[in-house]
Amino acid sequence: MKKILILGQKSFVGSYIDKKLSFKTQKISFEKFKKKNENYLKKFDYIINCASNLNFVKKKYNQKYDYDLFVSNKIKNLDCKQIMLSTRKVYKSSPNIKENSKIEPKSSYSKNKLISEKKVQSIMNKKILILRISNLLGFDRNEFKRKLHFNFLDHFLKNIKKGILFKNPKIYKDFLPISLFIKILNILIKKDCYGVYNVSFGNKILLDKILNWLNYYNTKPFKRQSFKKSKNSENQDCFFLNNDKLKKIIDIKMSYKTLEIECKKISKEIFNEK
Repeated sequence: MKKILILGQKSFVGSYIDKKLSFKTQKISFEKFKKKNENYLKKFDYIINCASNLNFVKKKYNQKYDYDLFVSNKIKNLDCKQIMLSTRKVYKSSPNIKENSKIEPKSSYSKNKLISEKKVQSIMNKKILILRISNLLGFDRNEFKRKLHFNFLDHFLKNIKKGILFKNPKIYKDFLPISLFIKILNILIKKDCYGVYNVSFGNKILLDKILNWLNYYNTKPFKRQSFKKSKNSENQDCFFLNNDKLKKIIDIKMSYKTLEIECKKISKEIFNEK
């Protein structure tokens, strides 16, 4: 059985991978990883970095905050492979984005991820699997307190606590429940895939639909409020990723019904429904 080392002791994604992946896993902090020697690291078939740094998220690229690059340099002479969790934000927002579509990162985080991707690929070659992920949906009651940056679900939680559910009648995006992400990751590891893959639902999903599913078990009163447009807001971006490359490798059906069921499971967790 393959052995997987996961970096990011407090990472929600890392914790979920550690609990749900079908392989033998071990999770440690990035600080502990830095001190590990080759005898320890060569026991693993894959290393997945889920840790990040606030300076990498918020500021201009600086190599000392690039944890993915640090991993590559540390294991480049070993047989173990690396999985890098990247972002769809490296692309220009548009429908049907393919792996070779136009690159146009806007935020510091997406610009830094793209720089890191190129550096890591040059070192690891066929020993690197880069996953450009869309909006992952998953809930951890303790996660909100320790985040470096907020995602779609975080904004939903923040607004619903205020009794607000925004109306977004024309805006669409691409979402993937973390449970489906784990199923995809299992297959990619099992088949020893490498290179760059889009990982997402693969079709446009209206925000209103997602919000209704996530709010399904909310029994407290709330009001619908029109979405406030902001000139530089990424919340207005409309996009979905093309998953054709991924579908040649995996056989997971990601229907709207499946997405609805998974979102309502998350809603049940959020609102403590039994």
